[in-house]
Amino acid sequence: MNIKLVSAAVVLAGTSLASAGYISEYNDATGDVFDPGLSNLDISSVGINHDADNVYMTIEMNGYIGTATDGPNWGKYMIAIDAYGGGGSDNPWGRNVSYGGVEADRFIGTWIDNGGGITGYGHFNGWYSDDSGLSSTSDDYSITVTISRDWLGADVTSFNFDVMTTGNGADPGIDHLSRSDLSTTGWGE
Repeated sequence: MNIKLVSAAVVLAGTSLASAGYISEYNDATGDVFDPGLSNLDISSVGINHDADNVYMTIEMNGYIGTATDGPNWGKYMIAIDAYGGGGSDNPWGRNVSYGGVEADRFIGTWIDNGGGITGYGHFNGWYSDDSGLSSTSDDYSITVTISRDWLGADVTSFNFDVMTTGNGADPGIDHLSRSDLSTTGWGE
């Protein structure tokens, strides 16, 4: 699957937040997953805010995802970021996705199943694990990822990114913010 990274129009300068809503919001088509029962993996929008210390990305889903502690809910959510030159055209989670020729230099994976969690990676001559400065919270229909500016890169004032959903192992990207069409027709693709 080829995907393009979405260009973030967010300027990460200054220290104030917008008084209401997101600084930038990116809408996604809904119903663009191969199984209508996967609404927990169907992205409806991504909102971005920031302050002097952090960038906040809220991934809104088309269906109920629950929280990490309220039952047998599941979902895996990935963010690929291109903030610098170079990087990797793959992902450290081994998911079956590509970035359409773009090289990502930051990658975040977060999930709500099994108690939830988050993991981060940077790219320098290969992917390396770096979770410091990352956290996530979820509610019934969204997950918010907090990214410290130190983790992102203190000198970063804008970046390209994509948000994707997936399952386990080498599963494909089920939904991509950067696409308004079906990204896969099944788990094995």
